[in-house]
Amino acid sequence: MDKIQSYYNNNYDENSRMQRYPLEFMRSKEIISRYFTKTPMDIADIGGATGPYSFWLASLGHNAHLLDFTPLHIEQAKEYGQKHGISLASYHCGDARQLPYADNSFDMVLLMGPLYHLQDQADRLQCISEAKRVLKPGGTLLCAAISRYASMLDGFGRMLIDDERFFDIMDEGLATGRHLPGDTPYFTQAYFHIPSQLADEVAQAGFEDVDLIAIEGFARAVNTGELLKNEKHTKALLEYIRKTERVPEMMGVSDHFFAVSRK
Repeated sequence: MDKIQSYYNNNYDENSRMQRYPLEFMRSKEIISRYFTKTPMDIADIGGATGPYSFWLASLGHNAHLLDFTPLHIEQAKEYGQKHGISLASYHCGDARQLPYADNSFDMVLLMGPLYHLQDQADRLQCISEAKRVLKPGGTLLCAAISRYASMLDGFGRMLIDDERFFDIMDEGLATGRHLPGDTPYFTQAYFHIPSQLADEVAQAGFEDVDLIAIEGFARAVNTGELLKNEKHTKALLEYIRKTERVPEMMGVSDHFFAVSRK
């Protein structure tokens, strides 16, 4: 965990990530919105980094509680809130495996980052179980994961394979799900899921009827940057991502996917 925190403190600008990946942000908000049942809802944004989803939720009138493991992210979130006059219900620097909230507190819990930073399954199950504990009966859990194949697709898409060390990183990831960058400049250590495995872990933590939804879907295979510059193309892209968002055979090509269930 120290390596992960050091990465975000010193090597990666998480604060502007959603600006660099607008399709992920757009689609995630769209999917989350489907599960709004009232306004306001009490929503926990666990592992929410600098709070892009929390501030969006607050702008819609919800009571958003932000928790992240990295103190810098919480500081940046507070600065953003003060600058833009948006108040969150609470800010916490904490661990997703030990949430500082009472039982049955939230209408919705978002796990937008913790599961792909916990390499041990026991830790991931503890994280999901904590989310279940703080959810109200009938509340909705949305867990985001990174695809097992994202590193390979990134390696060839961005020509990271020109670095011979990246082959070892890809091979380890494909074999075990563990992303181990060592002393290379690539993404910090992480865990990448097979879609069905994510659903199984959510079920093991006590949830039933787990729904898998691709976030970016097949967009990895096309020139997304160019498509998003054109309103007509963007509309068509989103329409066909929606049409195929639950197709099992296509799920793994999506960089991220959600597991959704109710308590």
